Amino acid sequence: MLDRRAGVPWLFVAPLVLVMVVGFVWPLLQVLVNSLHPNTPQGIDAAHWTLGNYARLADPFYGEVLVRTLRISVIVTAITGVLAYPVALFVSRLPPRAQSLFLLAYISPWLINTVVKALGWTLLLRTNGVVNTLLRGLDVIASPLKLLISETGVIIALVPGHFMFVLLPLWVALSGLDPALSWAAGTLGARPSAVFWRVLLPMTLPPFVAGLVINFIMNMTAFAIPMLLGGARNMVASMLAYQVNLVSLDWPLGGALAVALVAFTLTVVWAGQRGAVLLVSGRGARA
Repeated sequence: MLDRRAGVPWLFVAPLVLVMVVGFVWPLLQVLVNSLHPNTPQGIDAAHWTLGNYARLADPFYGEVLVRTLRISVIVTAITGVLAYPVALFVSRLPPRAQSLFLLAYISPWLINTVVKALGWTLLLRTNGVVNTLLRGLDVIASPLKLLISETGVIIALVPGHFMFVLLPLWVALSGLDPALSWAAGTLGARPSAVFWRVLLPMTLPPFVAGLVINFIMNMTAFAIPMLLGGARNMVASMLAYQVNLVSLDWPLGGALAVALVAFTLTVVWAGQRGAVLLVSGRGARA
């Protein structure tokens, strides 16, 4: 009887595991295997094995693309994290109806097609667009800023597009905290900054880091906005993957690029998580 009961949960998990294996694990394994074969004019040469595709990634061009992708992703994630925490804290202290309205406003950019958003940003950021016209009208700048076909435009567009992935987990965590915790810390002499660093941040760190991780991954894989606002001069990893796989049809090299990108992303995510945990635990130890 105990063995039967222990096996019941697997009946519910098995369909999801099957879907993940067929739709996620198996394609990744295929990509890994393809990356270990040479490419020929006739297609993948499955009869031979090679690490040459990974050696080709040592070309400075690929390194430049990867560094640019990482730079944009880190900057967008940092800006989003800095902006999301005060917003989540503000929204979590509003009445329920006001919270719903504010969350809808912040989520709404995600409900719009990415291409439509990119075209909208084009109207705002172009040389004679709304932003440059407003800044010149206020005498803030003497000549138009180059916001399109640049990393700056990509960063500006990605921040609101992926903002919700940090905001929502933080809002849920902050809404679930007992307000008496902050009040108790204040009555014991803690300053507002100390309440934040020693009470709020440690208790909301897991959802905060989870939101930052999701945001970072979304930035690393963004395609439409970097392509339309950054252009070929500011190529990122997703654009390079499209070029290699669907234009050049070099699937082994595309597989090597995908494997390297997944490994690199997982390493950065792991390092960020460990750094955040060590930071907060170090503050707790000093407290």
